[in-house]
Amino acid sequence: MFLRLPHVLANLLMPLWLIWGLIFEIPIGLDSVGSHAEHFPNEKISVRESTVDLQVTVGHRIFVFGKAKGTMEKVKVGMNVLPFTQVPGAQGSDSFFTKVSWKKLKDGSIQVQSSYNPWPLTLTWTVFANGQLKMEASAPVPNLKEENWLGLGFDYPEHQLYQISWIGDGTLTSENRGNWKNMNFTAMADPEIKEVVNSQGLFQKFQSIKFEFESVVVDVRTETPDVYFGFGQAGNQGSSYPAITSDLGFLLNNPQVSSQPLPQTPGENNFPPNPVSLNPLVLWFHFQ
Repeated sequence: MFLRLPHVLANLLMPLWLIWGLIFEIPIGLDSVGSHAEHFPNEKISVRESTVDLQVTVGHRIFVFGKAKGTMEKVKVGMNVLPFTQVPGAQGSDSFFTKVSWKKLKDGSIQVQSSYNPWPLTLTWTVFANGQLKMEASAPVPNLKEENWLGLGFDYPEHQLYQISWIGDGTLTSENRGNWKNMNFTAMADPEIKEVVNSQGLFQKFQSIKFEFESVVVDVRTETPDVYFGFGQAGNQGSSYPAITSDLGFLLNNPQVSSQPLPQTPGENNFPPNPVSLNPLVLWFHFQ
């Protein structure tokens, strides 16, 4: 026998059910990565080191870092392998790899640290027991050249990417959310086949992004203000856009160059200058 709620009480509870439903219908959760990492359970971390790479295993995830350039190379989630290869050094400018090292922190996390010249002087990947990855790229101001943009690039099998969704500044209004679908997506694509570069580039400010590949979903969140992600060949972008030489770039303005305007959407020509930020580039990744 079921108890029936009084009509008045049911009306009072209805808004709560609506709010609950809205929360779980949001395509990109701002608390899915980063500061709300406690939502993911901790698992055992193990490290396997060889002469060519470092493999960090957390539960059903394996993160592979190459020793030759100190970069993340690929991620395995269950039985699915995603080549998500960090491009060595800075995006769009000359940068030279110098060294890489790793250590286990007191909380059990694994830290992989690489150095480049001139930027990022220190690039740190931290693998946490809950499967989260934190990437931090920084350099003292005297070591930076006067480049318009600084950032890091990643390469991935373009045919395996289905779509990208993002939130621009943390609010959930339609103006601050976007979605891009890959017209070159091919189900069960062979990562070795020749890829056709998507002719439509994209350059967008973000706070959180969701990359939906064929078998793996990647959530990315930034702690750094005024960070942009972009892809597409430079020839397909306006003159205000930085050159993106990898499949995907995460970029911010050089702290020494305060006069460089930040584009908002393709086609706009007049932009107010953004305030200078000395913060490092900090990104949180969650692969599932």
